[in-house]
Amino acid sequence: MRETETPPELPIPPPDKGQPRRAPAPSAKSLNCPSCGGPLTIRAPGHSVSVACGSCGAVLDAQDPDFKIIEKHALKPRVQPRLPLGVRGKVRGETYEVVGFLIRTSEADGVPFSWNEYLLFNPYLGFRWLTEYEGHWIIAKEASGSPVRLGTDVQYLGEKYRHFQTAKASVAYVMGEFPWRVKTGETAVVEDFISPPRVLSCERTENEINWSVGEHVEGEDVWKAFGLEGSPPPRHGVGGVQPSPFGPHARNVVMLLIGFIGMAFAVQTFFMFFSQNRMVYENRFAYNQADREKTRVTDSFDLTGRRSNVRIDIDTDVANNWAHFNMALINEGTGNALNFGREVSYYFGRDSDGSWSEGGKKDKVYLPSVESGRYYLLVEPETAAAKVNYSVRVRRDVPRMSYVLWAIGLLAVPPLIFCYRRRNFEYKRWLESDHPMMSLKDLKESGDED
Repeated sequence: MRETETPPELPIPPPDKGQPRRAPAPSAKSLNCPSCGGPLTIRAPGHSVSVACGSCGAVLDAQDPDFKIIEKHALKPRVQPRLPLGVRGKVRGETYEVVGFLIRTSEADGVPFSWNEYLLFNPYLGFRWLTEYEGHWIIAKEASGSPVRLGTDVQYLGEKYRHFQTAKASVAYVMGEFPWRVKTGETAVVEDFISPPRVLSCERTENEINWSVGEHVEGEDVWKAFGLEGSPPPRHGVGGVQPSPFGPHARNVVMLLIGFIGMAFAVQTFFMFFSQNRMVYENRFAYNQADREKTRVTDSFDLTGRRSNVRIDIDTDVANNWAHFNMALINEGTGNALNFGREVSYYFGRDSDGSWSEGGKKDKVYLPSVESGRYYLLVEPETAAAKVNYSVRVRRDVPRMSYVLWAIGLLAVPPLIFCYRRRNFEYKRWLESDHPMMSLKDLKESGDED
């Protein structure tokens, strides 16, 4: 077996001052695979424990002077990583070289899925992982210490991470070198905890537990960092730690809505303060089927001030019956009439479930923007009852809360759309987790069942 030292074309620069660093690794070594004779390059000698041949899949002991074979198996179809081994890129301001690649598989509800993991190496900073699943990328490193368990969640460096998924992951394909004795078929229980855009991962095997902390990175940034041609694989769905486009704006939207609501109430308070809200007429009448003339004409009353509304209240004593009132507000000076009608009905009784009632004995109507002048009311009742007593009250320039409620309703539309889209984004994020969110449809059906 031939072995030579191959110095890198350009040395990887040391990290900035103040960052932890390791002693730089020896020069890269090139050799021929003892299994198939294919070329191999050890890019992190002294750090790598094993190296997998990309030609035949044999796994070699990188710490053995003769690179003895640890695992040898039937040749698998060669996989071409999107990030070729040996390519360098500047990630988070530091230069790394791709030294390893593996494919991992798992199952969720009986459905298999896989993702790609690239091992990056810097002789001063050590190893980093760059993972890709469905077009979503994460850069990860070994966690400093063990996070604190909080029930199903964990806390790390003062930040809480929610449990996302626990799965059994298996190595399906391996190429390049790794800081442990890697082999196809090896399994580990992987727990993911998220606090977007960061993720904490715990990998448990029979012999050890390893924690890593990762952060979302855009595929376009990966392509640019490593100088790759073409475009990164398209994203599908929402990634587990993909930053929400709505998250940074949530507080601003809420504060803006509160501000608008405050302004609406301030305007309403202003109008309430300067409104007349004055009673201009009140009287009681009686309806009797025996009367030949059932229409009633009120005394005249004055509506003063600017154009504003008029509220007319009707209060009756109907019981298990109804009454309809055809009415007209007539301007004495111009003869112009505003015609309108109102109906009241009130029914009550008792059955096997107890007492019940429906409807009401009173009602009101608002006539908007009535000009000032002298007016009277024409009231024509209709009812199936033999007798009905009723009263009529007229108020001028009455402030209405409904305007404020309408304003708040309209102002709330954009924030509600924002909240819906934000929730929908999170719903898609958690869809593939162990804790999927209920859809709005499921929430409605659950509420209907209750």
